[in-house]
Order: sequence, then structure tokens, then C-alpha cells
Amino acid sequence: MTDRDDSIEERAQMNTVEPRLTDSNADKTSTTIQDIRSQPAVWQSTLDTLNENDQYLRECLRGMEKAEVVLTGCGTSYYLPLTAASFYTRFARGRARGVPASDIITFPETVFAADQDYLLVAISRSGKTPETIDAARYVKEVLGGRTLALTCTPESLLSRTCDQTIVAPAAAEQGRFMTRSYTTMLLVWQVLVAQKTGNDTLAQELSMLPQHAERILREFEPQLEELAHEGHFTQYIYLGQGPFYGLAAESMLKIKEMACTCSEAYHSMELMHGPKYAVDDKALVTLLLSDTAREQEMQMLQKVKGLRAATKVICESASTEISSTADYLIELRSGLSEHARLPLYMLVTQLYGYHRAVALGKKVD
Repeated sequence: MTDRDDSIEERAQMNTVEPRLTDSNADKTSTTIQDIRSQPAVWQSTLDTLNENDQYLRECLRGMEKAEVVLTGCGTSYYLPLTAASFYTRFARGRARGVPASDIITFPETVFAADQDYLLVAISRSGKTPETIDAARYVKEVLGGRTLALTCTPESLLSRTCDQTIVAPAAAEQGRFMTRSYTTMLLVWQVLVAQKTGNDTLAQELSMLPQHAERILREFEPQLEELAHEGHFTQYIYLGQGPFYGLAAESMLKIKEMACTCSEAYHSMELMHGPKYAVDDKALVTLLLSDTAREQEMQMLQKVKGLRAATKVICESASTEISSTADYLIELRSGLSEHARLPLYMLVTQLYGYHRAVALGKKVD
């Protein structure tokens, strides 16, 4: 049965705060850069709405521990589940997977096992992605599983299809690319998991993300814009291990969508197992450095230097080794744990993707 009486999508509409740009000199002609710069305000608005609807969120999490959680979507909304599933397993200690919706509707027998309960989390910014809606219908009607929609569009077909819906309407972009919708829906999932597990420390860290996002956008956009205009790169490679791989994949997509340039994403250490042979001095390798795999990832990055590629590292803080190895360095300095600060990495890669597109003369909007 669909829960409508006390749904967060209805309350979210009443509690939506119009995003404010953090830079008063923002390019008024580009909706894409305004979407990117608006994320601190959108995150804060969404956090406020989630806090006011904690009872409904608990209902959405009901029975989650008894089921395998399958998160699905298409494009950006598929890369989000790759990170969200890792996050869930880390904190809830339950089984979770990110699966493209197209696999569910074409090869369901390879996704779902017999005699297993499932909760499908269907993610779509518009709420009208055909494959995602069909995947939700399959789980609900064929498997008899529960379905939860995560979207930015109230009263969408997806929300009418699923048992329950969580909507973040303030995150819907003005432009065509998913930027703030990706990070905001990831943040919503992080809050849900923190609430499910009663992890007050994690919840407190997540509440601090908007203020760190505002600082990062302000501090690093000039540097990233300069790099985007000076760079001679024709190939982009994004690397991330564990929960960072989903972020790397989404960063790869942003370069392809905005700058229309060849880009790839790998689990960090997989680069050295074959893909390294395609790397040359025209490549920019961006590592989303984790705390957990820091030592192994830095060993890998030292090898990348031997391939003549330029290297960019996005990390929490840099050691002497990192500073001497990276050609370009972004230190987030958030003071947050690596799982809490996941959305902050995307601000950096989104900014670079936008400014690289502008540098190449692409019509981003």
C-alpha cells in the first residue's frame, strides 16, 4: 500500500527553500554552473525537510534488515547506487547491491535469487525513466517485494508505482545534467542509513556537509577553472576504490556529457591490470583518494607517473608523498570521516567538467 498521508514528498514541497548561489558573481547565463554552485543551499534545505519527517523515514526503513537491498536506476541514477550500496553495507551491515535497471528488466534471473526477500530502491530524478519504472513493477508484481522510490519529482509515475516515496524537490536541476540531484539523493540515502542504524555521530557529520560544500566551491573553483582552460588532455581517467568507485564513474560521465571527451572510470588498482597500456601523456588521471586504501592507492599512483600521464588527487589532506606525486592537488580538509564526506568529492569533479566544457567551446546549456 502506498503511504500518502504523512509522506515526505508532500511536506518537502512546503519546506523547499529556493537555492541561493554562494558566488554573487555567478554566470547568470549558465543554468548548469548555477545548479552546481547551489548545492550547499539545496543540501541544507533537504536536511531540514528530512529532520521534520523522521517518523515517515522510519516507516520507509521498516523491514529493511530482513531483505536484500537492491538499488537501481539508469545513467547517473545507476552510478549513485554503486556508492549507496557500499555505504549501506558498511553501516547497516546488510546485503546491498547497485544494479542497472536495464538488467532487471532483461535478465532478472541473474539479479534475483529464489526464496529471498528484496527491497528495491528505485532512483530517478524525473521519476519517469521507463526502465526504472518497469524494474519497480517487476519487483512489486512478480517478486512481491517492497519498493521505495527516491526522486526529485513529486507525484511522478515512479512514485505512483512504488510502495513508498522520498522526494527531494529542491534538488531538481534547472539545466539538463544531473549534478545537485546526484549529490542530494546520495545525501538522503546517507541520512536514511544513519537513522536506521542509530548512528548519531554519522548524522552529525552529515549535517555539516553544507558548510563544507560552500567553502570548497568558493575555494577551489578558480583553480579548477584555470586547469580546465590550460589543460591539453584528450583522455580522462577517474579512479576510486570501494564506495569511491561510484563517484569515479559519475565523474567520468560528467566529462563525457559536458565536455564530450573520452573518459573512463576504474576501481583504483584495476588501472594497472590492462588499462595502463592505453595511458599516455595526453591523459589526466584523477584519483579520489580514500583513507582506508590510501597506502595501496598511493603505490598505484607512483606507477601511473611512469606512464607519463598527469595526475590529480582529491583527498582529505595531503602528506608529503601525496604532494610530491600529484601534479594537481585538491585537499578537502573537512574533518569528516571518509564515508560522510563522499558528496564533497563530486563538487570538485563537477566544477572541472563544467569549466572544461566551456574551455572547449561546448554548449553546456
